[in-house]
This record gives sequence, structure tokens and C-alpha cells, in this order.
Amino acid sequence: MNDPLQPDCGHTGGITQMKKIATLAEAYFVPLAPHCTCSELGLSASIHAAFAVPFLLIHEGYLDGHLMPAGVARKSWDQDKDGYATLPQGFGLGVTVDESMFERINADPKRVFKWPKPTLPDGAVRDY
Repeated sequence: MNDPLQPDCGHTGGITQMKKIATLAEAYFVPLAPHCTCSELGLSASIHAAFAVPFLLIHEGYLDGHLMPAGVARKSWDQDKDGYATLPQGFGLGVTVDESMFERINADPKRVFKWPKPTLPDGAVRDY
């Protein structure tokens, strides 16, 4: 088996781009093992794409609050004790956003967001 390809839906351009990557990988018998470091929003999008990939090996992700505090976005899928996820349910990505939390979160002076810079000094793309 070839080494798996690990695209991140939030860093590759979304669901459509991840599906295109998966199609190219499948043509060369390369399994897909998406890796998502995004919030409930990004992980839900990635799981949607993963459910539509025929050569899926595994999906990796975590929700530790490093991008979005708990409660801002609520996912509609579950993960069982063995790590299997259900398909997100509902409209769009199946994520409910609590917009009332935005003002409170933005008022916290300790919360500073910095975009990741997954490039080397010469501009080459690197892992984040």
C-alpha cells in the first residue's frame, strides 16, 4: 500500500478541493486519511467529504478548543467508543452556530487569533 495522503479540508480549499484530491489519489491507489485541525465547522465539512471518498483509510481530527471556544459551534454528528463517526445531520454542514457568543468572545483581550503560516521562508508550502 502507498503512504496515505492527509489533506485538511480547511486548508485545501474546502469540500470540493478535497474531493478532487481524493479522486487523484484514488487513481494512483493512494488511500486518503484526512487530517483536520479545525473547529467543529471544519471537522464537520471534512467528515462530509470523507463519507463521499471511496478509498478512505481513516480520518484524524480533534476538537480541543484551540480555534473556537466550546459552545460557539455545535456539531450534529457523534463518535462511538471505537472511533466511528456518524454522518452530520441537518442543513448545510450540520453545524449550529451560537452567534450570541461572538461579542463576548471578541471582548476577551487575552484571546488573540493568529493565522497559521504553513510556508517556509522561500514561500514553499510546509506542514503546519
